[in-house]
Amino acid sequence: MKRIDGFTLVEIIITLVVISILAAVGIPGLGRLMANNQAIANTNNLVTALSFSRSESVKRGVQISLCAKSAAEPANTTCGVGVTDWSNGWFVFVDPVGSASTVERYAPPTADQLRSWPAPAGDFTTTGPTSVSFNSDGSIKDGPVELTISYSHCTGQQDHSITVETTGRASTSHNTCT
Repeated sequence: MKRIDGFTLVEIIITLVVISILAAVGIPGLGRLMANNQAIANTNNLVTALSFSRSESVKRGVQISLCAKSAAEPANTTCGVGVTDWSNGWFVFVDPVGSASTVERYAPPTADQLRSWPAPAGDFTTTGPTSVSFNSDGSIKDGPVELTISYSHCTGQQDHSITVETTGRASTSHNTCT
């Protein structure tokens, strides 16, 4: 009698049960890992923008501002006073007269725009002041500033805060979800 190689029905069912159990345990953990990594990436993008603003202010010897975009379009370069939601992205521009904090909706001339960042990826809310301005010595114009990045399905410590000291130095911290 010739033997046929292959799997029995019992072996296939056991294999499927084991795969199902591993998937049920692993997939939620993978989702949390991806959310944590996205929160860190979004935080790093904002810290990069702050560092870039500070270094440009020192390099150029003028005030440089970073402000929240007032709308989500990629080309939008309009700051709005009272716009504290940074979820549409942000941009850096030369601001020698402090326009970012004094004009209702300010769109700097194209020549003064230095760099732009798109809206953060994922389901995040980023809040902070309307703008962050750096003086020509790299210090911050209006005292210490705090920006918060929150994930809507937050678990653990996926929320992050960025604090910019009066000296212009930015630091980050993890926050427990609210």
